[in-house]
Order: sequence, then structure tokens, then C-alpha cells
Amino acid sequence: MKQKTEIEIELNETVAYSRRSERSKAYCPQCETLVEMVSPYIGAVLAHSTEREVYRLVETDQVHFMENDGVLICRKSLDALKGKISY
Repeated sequence: MKQKTEIEIELNETVAYSRRSERSKAYCPQCETLVEMVSPYIGAVLAHSTEREVYRLVETDQVHFMENDGVLICRKSLDALKGKISY
């Protein structure tokens, strides 16, 4: 008689980033509040996606963003899409 054993593993993930160029606090006109803005690279890490997919979200206005020296993504709008992003 064969026995079947199930093993459950719970994973917790912590993402730490500290470079100032990759995050900042800024006013998001769409959210109408002060939010954390992140670089597309950090946005991809936080969304468990690719940087290219984050740029697609920007191009299709699915996330709030601002452009200065580069593109910064509104983390609040990115978090709202978490789990709905396709790879």
C-alpha cells in the first residue's frame, strides 16, 4: 500500500531597497496624495514581474507615473494591480 505525504511550505519575502534614485515620496495627481514613487526596476521586483511589463503598464496608463530624469511609478497604483499583472 502506497502512502501519500503532503508537505506545505510557507514563504515570506522581504524586499529591501535603499538607493534614493529608485524611490522617493512625491505627490501623485491621480491619487491626490503623497505616495512612494519607485523606479520601473523596483516596481518589477515588487510586482513579481518584469521591467518590460511595468513599462507596458505605464504605456497603457494602467499605473500612475511621473517623468523627470526618468520614469517613477506610483507604488499605490502598482500595488492595486498586484496579482492582475500578466508576464
